[in-house]
Amino acid sequence: MSYTVIARRWRPKKFDDVIGQPQIITTLKNTIKSGKIPHAYLFTGPRGVGKTSLARILSKAVNCVQGPTEEPCDVCENCVAINEGSFVDVIEIDAASARGIDDIKELRENVRYMPMQGRYKVYILDEAHMLTTEARNAFLKTLEEPPGHNIFILATTELQKIPYTIMSRCQRFDFKRIGEKEIIRQLARVCTEDGIGFDEGAFQHIAIEADGSLRDAESLLEQIIAYSGQHISEKDVINVVGIVEAEVLFGIVQSLIDEDLKSGLEIIEKTLNDGYDVQQVYKGLLTFLRNMMIIKVCEGLPSFLYMGEEQYQKINELLKGIAYYEIQNMVYYLLKSEDLLRGLFPKVSLETIYINLYNISRLRDVEKILDNLERYEGKNENQRPQNTHQNHVGAVPQQKVNVGPEEGPQQKELREEAVKKEPLPEHNDDEPRIGSEPDVRGFVEYLKKKKPFVGGILESMEISIENEAIMFNLDKKYGTFIKNELEEIKELLKKYFGKDMAIVMRDAEDKKNILEEYVREAESLFKL
Repeated sequence: MSYTVIARRWRPKKFDDVIGQPQIITTLKNTIKSGKIPHAYLFTGPRGVGKTSLARILSKAVNCVQGPTEEPCDVCENCVAINEGSFVDVIEIDAASARGIDDIKELRENVRYMPMQGRYKVYILDEAHMLTTEARNAFLKTLEEPPGHNIFILATTELQKIPYTIMSRCQRFDFKRIGEKEIIRQLARVCTEDGIGFDEGAFQHIAIEADGSLRDAESLLEQIIAYSGQHISEKDVINVVGIVEAEVLFGIVQSLIDEDLKSGLEIIEKTLNDGYDVQQVYKGLLTFLRNMMIIKVCEGLPSFLYMGEEQYQKINELLKGIAYYEIQNMVYYLLKSEDLLRGLFPKVSLETIYINLYNISRLRDVEKILDNLERYEGKNENQRPQNTHQNHVGAVPQQKVNVGPEEGPQQKELREEAVKKEPLPEHNDDEPRIGSEPDVRGFVEYLKKKKPFVGGILESMEISIENEAIMFNLDKKYGTFIKNELEEIKELLKKYFGKDMAIVMRDAEDKKNILEEYVREAESLFKL
């Protein structure tokens, strides 16, 4: 007897076997139960998430000898024939090959004839977006008013290529990527049924690599079983998939936190010499930092993130030495730098990316320098409150921003308009007060809840409030982004403070000329 691959052997046969699409299953069952079965469906979503499998199950449900039924029996002659692909009234068409107008004309001729075995003739049109323009136009009339004994099921991975004229004639179902935990449970079930042992944590790497496609995960499992035999170890999965080991990623991130540039570069060099690709290192580092960011922002391991207890504890140790905004900045920089790795010198690009991540991690030190510079420059030191609060991560004290002579005309006009306004009356100590330092931090925390990415960026900037104006010292790399978000920031300012607030911006580099004290501290810090 010929061997059947895992992906086909474990293809769902009933609605209850389908993984990761509960809303779609419930809706289809209810339509069958009510007898209100539409004549056209559009199944859209990523590859390997069950679109074609569910189309076949629906075909069985409406043609089952016991049906139409919410769950096909899977044992009657009609169900068995559909499983074997020999049921004459279920016609599967690959639109990638049968995509021309002649194929559609033939289909239009066939829909007029009554079913030969079942109640309905079901046409499953896979990769429906591949139809030519002429074929789509010829198909429209049939799709709109087909004879009552026909059901059309269109499946596609590229919804944007389906014309609205076709989409509007179908009942649309959006299939989701299957979660990592669900994929891991299914792989464990397959191995248990087949008598194959496995290490805890072995399937996590397969689930990540599959990126929500159960079929891809099962195909990858087949390859790993061929390599490892009757027991799958985590090391086997890493070797077959080509995933960078967690210990390597821990070492790279630890070097960033410890500011040990040499150690990190040595780890990268050894990993590449061991045969790993630059893209694999990049992808592994991005995934690792993303997991750190999610754990940091959720203050624990969320339900949708799967990892072993040992790895979770080690990540928690790393998080003690790094702030949330640093991780976020690293992830953001990695996402923007992907194109660098496609150049002629990918190894050099990877090393440059790592060094820039290292520089991002040293923002803490730059902030200390700026703190000391402000203390040195501070003209209003005697007027500063004794109990100062911090306005952004990095322990830079609250201080009013003096907009320099190089500010633009718009910023100058806004600042002068804000300064002309009468100061607000004093409030009770128990009430928030415009210009008080807790208001600055409170607003940033409020912004982080409403617009997390913008709030995370502003958290790392110097912000102050004077009268009814809020002032930002913008970093060059975020200046354009923040300016594009100004309208929403203004609305949130109004909601938080209860009144309109002017916004004054200037580049962080517009501070006064660097003093000799700053130079000495910089030389000492960076060992220049």
